[in-house]
Amino acid sequence: MSHDSHNRRCFLKAGMIAAITTIMFPAILARADDAAARPAAVARAKATQAKLAGWEMGPFVKHPEPVLRPDTNSVFKCPIMGKETRWEEMNTYNPAAVVKGGKVYLFYRADGPNPACGWGRVCRIGLATSDDGIHFTRRPEPVLYPDNDEFKKYEWAGGCEDLHVIEGEDGVYYMNYTTHTSRHADPFQDTMSIATSRDLVHWTKHGPAFLKHNPDKVNGSRSGVVVSHRVGDKLIAARVDGKYWMFYTHGCALAWSEDLINWHWAGKAGWPRGAEAGAIALLRDDSILLMAQTGAGPLGGWTLWQQLHDRADLTTKQLPNNGILKEQKDPFLWPEYEWEIKGMTGYTTVCNALVPFKGKWFLYYGAADTYTGVATCAVTK
Repeated sequence: MSHDSHNRRCFLKAGMIAAITTIMFPAILARADDAAARPAAVARAKATQAKLAGWEMGPFVKHPEPVLRPDTNSVFKCPIMGKETRWEEMNTYNPAAVVKGGKVYLFYRADGPNPACGWGRVCRIGLATSDDGIHFTRRPEPVLYPDNDEFKKYEWAGGCEDLHVIEGEDGVYYMNYTTHTSRHADPFQDTMSIATSRDLVHWTKHGPAFLKHNPDKVNGSRSGVVVSHRVGDKLIAARVDGKYWMFYTHGCALAWSEDLINWHWAGKAGWPRGAEAGAIALLRDDSILLMAQTGAGPLGGWTLWQQLHDRADLTTKQLPNNGILKEQKDPFLWPEYEWEIKGMTGYTTVCNALVPFKGKWFLYYGAADTYTGVATCAVTK
């Protein structure tokens, strides 16, 4: 997700979801009325997490410090600017994650300066690896970024940002990443694109996910989480009735694909109140555990929730209650630490990554649109 106020205004200008203005404009700083209501909301959310119903994951315990912070020493020669730039000096946040060979591969959104963009920065995708899920070693340069290629018209001058990565049954990794143009571009483009890799370092771009089958859905698509199932410490894209499925953008709209590259809009949403697809859509025997983020409220501009979704809703026209079987009454992840409250966009926790690793679920999230944090819970049957 891109959660600064500029992106939200541009998204609205594109005419996507004007009916949910309150969802699109989360509190950048807690308002006075939210601050007054916050203690009671925190107490209620903590009580809910202390007595989980059994279908949810958790309770999650946060690591007290960020696992990634902005780095002013990283330098990369931008092929479009034609000069070296400090590509991750502003923000490092909203990551995706994959487990491979006993390591966590963390793909994170990194912001560096760009005067050509309306809000003065451009996003690229960095990569860091870890043996324990907490302490990371970064690659010196981004692994995905705007270039002088056929996709520049979608990726410049805003860049490549909020993403999800899933492993296919063929051993190929598929990245759903969001691209956007300059704030002042006409028209403004906010697009979900696809890239693939076998080694998680070298990526091949394939362009917008909906360009082939639903070109009218190219603009305004973003943040796509593919339905997956767990195999040990891996999450593998799962077929349901012969198709791959994805929840994406606001309202957790549904889409399907035969190859994880070209997607078809399914014509309905899985979480209709404006929530954006979040960390995971995990296939169970007869249901899907879906995590999504929404706001605003006394706990913060963006918080993470869980929902149990009827898997039959993927392949039927419409089930009652949009296929929602169960839903948390309170979020299970919200801003608490100072580094989650103060940053480019205060009071936000945005999560695009949940992976099983060494007997625990590792939930990686962006904090205040500036840092990356992690929370864990035990893996259970």
